[in-house]
Amino acid sequence: MAGKTPPMRSLEQQEQDRLKRLERENRRRTASQPSGSERSQDFLDGFHQCIGIFGDSSVANGEPGQIFDYGRGLLQLHLADVGGGVVKLMSHFVWNAALVMAEYVEVGEVIDVRGQRVIEFGAGAGLPGLFCVKRGAQFVTLTDYPDPIIVQNLERNWYENLVETAGDKETRRITSQESIQTTGYKEITSSSNSQRRWEVEKKSKCAVRGHAWGENVQELLDCLPTTMSNVTEEGQGYDWILLADTLWVSEGHATLLMSCCSVLNKTGKILVCCGLHTGYNTIKRFLSLARSDAYGFQVTLIEIRRTPEWGETRTDKE
Repeated sequence: MAGKTPPMRSLEQQEQDRLKRLERENRRRTASQPSGSERSQDFLDGFHQCIGIFGDSSVANGEPGQIFDYGRGLLQLHLADVGGGVVKLMSHFVWNAALVMAEYVEVGEVIDVRGQRVIEFGAGAGLPGLFCVKRGAQFVTLTDYPDPIIVQNLERNWYENLVETAGDKETRRITSQESIQTTGYKEITSSSNSQRRWEVEKKSKCAVRGHAWGENVQELLDCLPTTMSNVTEEGQGYDWILLADTLWVSEGHATLLMSCCSVLNKTGKILVCCGLHTGYNTIKRFLSLARSDAYGFQVTLIEIRRTPEWGETRTDKE
């Protein structure tokens, strides 16, 4: 007779095993690592010690082609129905890093966007950037790789959340006439109607542009309305750059930093949120490059946190 199948270990038991492995690894590394004074030269030297305690919860939310509801209707975000090759860009989900970044924007302590000029690279569905507009940013530019599917989806989220009137939304909901929305945002975003688009962008305090990292950024700087004094004592450019889960391809780090340096004003800052699924070494490489003489950024670690299971709708229990 075959023996009984051993029972599956509970999540609590799995977590205890993970912590024990982490403790053993820490003891092993402690015996071989340099002194504390040497380790303090780089705060990320101990960063890997936190990776093991993060559970196996999903780091991405929503489904391609569906709507992600943030804040019980505060933002309704379409997720790109990528289908083809652009699936590798991972812009068709809302990542936990974007949710954490939106939380920072909402709290307003680490980053206070009120009256600030903000640009988001690798915006995907645009959650952090669009939320900045809701929180009183002076102007926000949303960018992602210049693929038509990605950019058009981002434009749609901009239109439906910041441009479309409540009456238009209700009409579309009652009649299920998708053409109402499609006609509206395509009429505004068409290349032949640049003046109309500029007027709507200025009124909504937000613009959408395709941008490949490392390419010319003049179009991104031109998004800043001249009436908002885009040339200030700090110089031309943005006050804040948002990067939510944009570090996972190491080959793109240098070009991303090139774009950041080209659009940031003299006192501007970058807020980076990234999940540990990105990989410790990949994150460390980016931050080391940012601090190098080539770019000269000062890097501050704000926090390492374990996120809850977010689900499709944010709740008060998170």
